[in-house]
Amino acid sequence: MNTAVPLSPEERFVEELKPPVPASLLFLDIVAGGVLCVFLFAGLSFEDVSALQAVMGVLTTVPHMARRIAPRSVVALTLAGGLGLLLSGVAPGDISGALLASGLLAFYTLVRQLGRRATWHLGGSVVVLFLAGGWLTGAGATNPFVLLGAALIGAMTLLANLHLSHTEIEEIRTDSLETFGEWAAMAERARIAREMHDIVAHSVSMIAVQAETAPYTLENLDDRTKQEFSEIAASARTTLTEMRRLLGVLRADIPSTPEVAPQPGLSRLPELLDRHDGEVDLDLVGERVPVPQAVDVSAYRIVQEALTNARVHAPGARVSIEITHRPAMLVLRIADDGPGPAGSTSDGHGLVGMRERALALGGWFKAGPGPAGGFLIQAGLPLE
Repeated sequence: MNTAVPLSPEERFVEELKPPVPASLLFLDIVAGGVLCVFLFAGLSFEDVSALQAVMGVLTTVPHMARRIAPRSVVALTLAGGLGLLLSGVAPGDISGALLASGLLAFYTLVRQLGRRATWHLGGSVVVLFLAGGWLTGAGATNPFVLLGAALIGAMTLLANLHLSHTEIEEIRTDSLETFGEWAAMAERARIAREMHDIVAHSVSMIAVQAETAPYTLENLDDRTKQEFSEIAASARTTLTEMRRLLGVLRADIPSTPEVAPQPGLSRLPELLDRHDGEVDLDLVGERVPVPQAVDVSAYRIVQEALTNARVHAPGARVSIEITHRPAMLVLRIADDGPGPAGSTSDGHGLVGMRERALALGGWFKAGPGPAGGFLIQAGLPLE
């Protein structure tokens, strides 16, 4: 579930500065309004045009420049301007093309704001009214101009519905990706919780067992020392119970079959690389020392997921893996020579799991385009 985070004053200021529509579309609307204005007045004789008719002509066309910013106001103004022109005595034949173009654009602007059913109802009604208007004015319902107008209105209705369908598909796709991303993140958290349970629970259990058996294996212990060992054992058992309860909460949202196989580590990297479909170079830097089991498992999983990403997004690319053993940190560097990321790298489902693994251990994680192309993943896992 996504939690809405209120914007800071600086973020709100930046949001308010953003234009309501892309500059390219706004420029297109300005051009369309200007062309319609020129087209309309080109059919009029300037000597005979009154000031009122000039104002009505401007109202019929120029508001289209802002149709994406204030669509309903634009529709009202253009319709009022068109009716004003016709009522002011302008011969319809002189400006029929400009009026039709302006009316179609106003109609399309209006139906873009409506739902699917309302769009079809309005489109059908306007087609019927257009044909009826041609018959009532004497032009006839089969007049080429009337038929052309009716056909164009139908086309605008269909175009508006196609745009609405495209918008709905994009919304569904976005929601599906967000849902899948959340599910993938929860699944990875559940796997991390399972692996932490296998690692930490074993260690805590050993503490409890050793504390309980110490009074029987060590000689000459006084009562106070035996009591201390008993309290250590009890604390370990309590910690183990609480940890299992908390990890159970983390895994509750993901119904899955628990894994019973031993958790893999860096010692199984050769087996993992052999299964990869492509060339892989492995370079181990620094003196190899035993690492904590949690780090061992997480490092293996990060390399495993990085190879999966390379296989899916850069098939056939050469992968270079560098594992550096430092005194207090294990550093991973996985790079490929593929085409690199095609878009944002912040919301990849595999990257989410890798990042959470590193951060869960108090480490760091970076992913993005490599300095020489391809894709680069880097992670640091603390050893203490």
